[in-house]
Amino acid sequence: MRQSIQPCGLIRNLETGKPVARLGKALRLGLVLALAASLPPLAASAKDTAETKSVSVLGRTWHVSPAEEAPGFYRATRLNTELLPKRPPAVLSVRQAIRAFHSATGCSANRDTLYRDISGSYFATLICPQD
Repeated sequence: MRQSIQPCGLIRNLETGKPVARLGKALRLGLVLALAASLPPLAASAKDTAETKSVSVLGRTWHVSPAEEAPGFYRATRLNTELLPKRPPAVLSVRQAIRAFHSATGCSANRDTLYRDISGSYFATLICPQD
């Protein structure tokens, strides 16, 4: 029986094309757990880490909270008030998100880790001052 190893670790029988076994599932899980355990808790000293805070930045309301789907990251989501007839002038939302992180937690956003998902929420790790 001839076999080929796929990039995802799947072994396939070359004659039938059916999967035979998965390689390294335990190894990959171990590596992920080791990496997760070695990451420092960057936002551990942020104020009120367990709740969502609403802050106003340049007339717009943002909700800032710890991100459940990305441990160690915080999420800033702007309320969708675009349908209001008299809203404040446009400003880049990434600058507003950085200000929202700082207003809600007292920590600055690490710009190297800042990203935006398809829903418009911003995620970043926080750099908190050491007291």
